Amino acid sequence: MEKRLHNHISESILTLDGSAIYCFITWIAAGLFTHHLWLQMALMAATCYLMVEMSKHLLFLRVRSWMVTSAFMMLSSCCAFNYPSTSVGIIGICAVVFLFLLFSTYQNPQDVGHMFYAYVVLGIASLFFVKALYFIPLMWLLTLLMLQSLNFHTWLASILGTITPYWLIGSWYIYKQDFNILSSHFEPLLTWQSPTDDQTLTPIRIIIFVIIALLFVLGAINFWSKSYEERIRTRQYYGFLLWMVLALCIFVLFQPQYYDKLIRVIIVCACPFIAHFFTLNNSKITNYLFFITLTFMLILSVVSVNESLTEIANQKLLEIWNG
Repeated sequence: MEKRLHNHISESILTLDGSAIYCFITWIAAGLFTHHLWLQMALMAATCYLMVEMSKHLLFLRVRSWMVTSAFMMLSSCCAFNYPSTSVGIIGICAVVFLFLLFSTYQNPQDVGHMFYAYVVLGIASLFFVKALYFIPLMWLLTLLMLQSLNFHTWLASILGTITPYWLIGSWYIYKQDFNILSSHFEPLLTWQSPTDDQTLTPIRIIIFVIIALLFVLGAINFWSKSYEERIRTRQYYGFLLWMVLALCIFVLFQPQYYDKLIRVIIVCACPFIAHFFTLNNSKITNYLFFITLTFMLILSVVSVNESLTEIANQKLLEIWNG
């Protein structure tokens, strides 16, 4: 296969280093020192490290490449407006750990341990975003069909894992006789919350969402058109991630007030498709698209790290939209 410039960039370790440096610069610009975002940045660094390990052990790409993590860092830098949120960082790292542990159970229905700990992590994520529990039935179905590791024992382990964090925290609140926190935490599961006017998506957020969606669609089409070149295990992983991205995107479209909490999870699930598209596709159009995408990422990251720039960009885009 004749490799073009974007193929060489995708396979180079310097791409990972460059992406990490650029991501760190966006953290500085977003207020790492002035707003003391050390915990949030530590969560991002840990998430990136786990992305490297997951990509390496699960072999998302059949060539040696660091593009999965590089794409994650560059797309995350476009969403610098959620850097200050600790809950976003925790949900993001929980998503990576959950997928890593769950994928480790592939075709091993006796692996109760990994299944249990995967759902412990999901339970922890639900402490910060309780509606993550909505996705459990989908996880069970995908584990059964894609990973082929769901039986009665692993299903029971998933239930026990999910409620374990609540056992630990709930016991403390019961001891303190504070039952209102527990009831109020689960209340959003039983009510439909329509977004208010100030919770609708701003133009910048819509553009970022559309770019991620377009890259994901291109990556998914490219992957499945050449899926015969991949191992069965890899196809099952990508099938799992495909349905995850679709479910998350549909949820965000109906509940845009949770965009900031879920956009990093969407990026985590979409990055393997994006990395696969740019790393293993050597067409001239892909080469051009790679640099166009990189340009958009740089522009959006510069805009999103500065609140005043974000506000100006949103106003200008609204003016254009309204004619």
